[in-house]
Amino acid sequence: MSDLSTPAAVMVRLAEIENDLALRQNLLESAAMRWYKLKRDQEHQYAVEFMRGQGTVAERTARAKELTALVGREEEAEFEALKAVVRTLDTRASIGMSLLRAQGRA
Repeated sequence: MSDLSTPAAVMVRLAEIENDLALRQNLLESAAMRWYKLKRDQEHQYAVEFMRGQGTVAERTARAKELTALVGREEEAEFEALKAVVRTLDTRASIGMSLLRAQGRA
């Protein structure tokens, strides 16, 4: 935890957050691209498996889900994790801006 009791310290921390976000932006975009491409593949595979299936709609649905549930799981996890990190950094930046404004009024 860093000391954010002075405007200079807050500005240094905001600059660090900006740099971190800049680095993670490319990672997040790449992860999103991989996940959404695989998600389309998963949806296609689900549809194919559903149509191949036999039995009631519920049985075909369950079988198609079983056969496609693991498609893209690592890519989805990476994307969601990066999204969470970026959201956290964004929240920290917002708090830093609030601190900076409050220190300017004090």
